[in-house]
Amino acid sequence: MKFTYCPDCGSLLVPKVIGDEGEVPYCGKCSRPLFEMFSTCVLSVIMNKEGELALIKQSYGQQETFVGVAGYMKCGETAEEAAAREITEETGIVPQRVTYLFSAWHEKKGQLMLCFLADADRSAFTLSQEVREAKWFQPEDAKRAVRPGSIIERLVHAACEKKRPGNFQTFF
Repeated sequence: MKFTYCPDCGSLLVPKVIGDEGEVPYCGKCSRPLFEMFSTCVLSVIMNKEGELALIKQSYGQQETFVGVAGYMKCGETAEEAAAREITEETGIVPQRVTYLFSAWHEKKGQLMLCFLADADRSAFTLSQEVREAKWFQPEDAKRAVRPGSIIERLVHAACEKKRPGNFQTFF
């Protein structure tokens, strides 16, 4: 979101050079810069002790391929809390651990995606209205179930590599 007017006082913003940032929209009345804003979202894949990955199909939007569990962060929660909350809300599965793997910019939606691997027991799904289908996949099948070139494809590959025995690779 690009600001034209101050969200607090309603004044028209003017460009002002702010340090190394260059020109930034600035409210003279409130004496503060207003940087562009974007939504921060979490995206997760769930892996059980057998190495299977849980993916979902949404009941809205893109429904052709499987995706990870995703959602917006709420004010006051950490990214890990948001990932665990979304997983439980959408699949009914309560993760035991949520591990951050990497971030990705989702250009089309203007969102920062924080990507996680969640460890959980294999259990039946209790789906929310947002989810049409959920399924446990073997790793190679999960890689084929997602859209090629997508952030979720990258996350599935990273999750599989992260869980390879003896692999402590960092993902950037």
